[in-house]
Amino acid sequence: MNISTEFEYFYRNISEEKLENPLLHKHQYRALLNNAIKCKGKGVFLLVFVHSSANKFLERQQIRSTYGSFSDYENEHIEYIFVLGQTLKPEIQQKINKESEKYMDIVQGNFVDSYRNLTYKLVFSLFWVNNFCSNAKFVVKADDDVIINIALLIQHLQQKKKDNLLTNVYECYMLIDKGPYRQNNSKWRTSLLEYPFPIYPPYCNGNPSIMSIDVIIKMYDTTKEVPFLWLEDVYGGGFLPWISNIEMHQPTCYGIYVTNENIHGNACKLFYLSSSSNIIFHKDIWEQISKQMNTSCKC
Repeated sequence: MNISTEFEYFYRNISEEKLENPLLHKHQYRALLNNAIKCKGKGVFLLVFVHSSANKFLERQQIRSTYGSFSDYENEHIEYIFVLGQTLKPEIQQKINKESEKYMDIVQGNFVDSYRNLTYKLVFSLFWVNNFCSNAKFVVKADDDVIINIALLIQHLQQKKKDNLLTNVYECYMLIDKGPYRQNNSKWRTSLLEYPFPIYPPYCNGNPSIMSIDVIIKMYDTTKEVPFLWLEDVYGGGFLPWISNIEMHQPTCYGIYVTNENIHGNACKLFYLSSSSNIIFHKDIWEQISKQMNTSCKC
């Protein structure tokens, strides 16, 4: 993959003043809500950390009642954590505090929860895993609108264990030869000041990623060297693995965008993504996956 030498030079010789961000480069994160004992003393085969907006109470509950209800599968232990930023609404924070006390599966970082702060959320997730769940063998990063075929995912990772592929694992849906949006009316507009080159390095788009724990540690350490970009998937799924010399792969059974029409007969996918925010629809998808859990699948 030919990335310009200008890009390579720029990001390997960045000026010190662009590496002064207290969260990204100085790692001055604090967990306002932690649940630090989540992984302590456990043999964690898989940690799933879910990026969730502060007010997405129903979405988190949906996950707990569907794929997140599996704490063990085929003798492999699974842990789940929801990663949130700060809310400026005291009534929402009060509900989050109660939710955290009840389920003990929320961590909350010291940054405002917003679309433009998703890079902070990602690096905070790396910070938390690095400090509180580094005993996990594999980690999956997902959003709260993704449904995971947890049975197939565990089987997929078990095969890696059998093949002694426990390190340098980074799997996702890859985008290649994509450039920044320059249109003024685009939600993803990126100025030349923010990113001066016409093409991004290959990167994992905003959907789920599968990583071995060594990849998490490498990328977290690399955040000290990479200037901020608010596009979380480009920063976390492109810049960090590029600078860390981590090779990305895309499983053949990675994922599918689901509708009412195409969910049947698509059991052999790792992740299910829906443009619908309908909670009932998401539950229907999970029920279809559950019915076919013992289907013979191979990625």
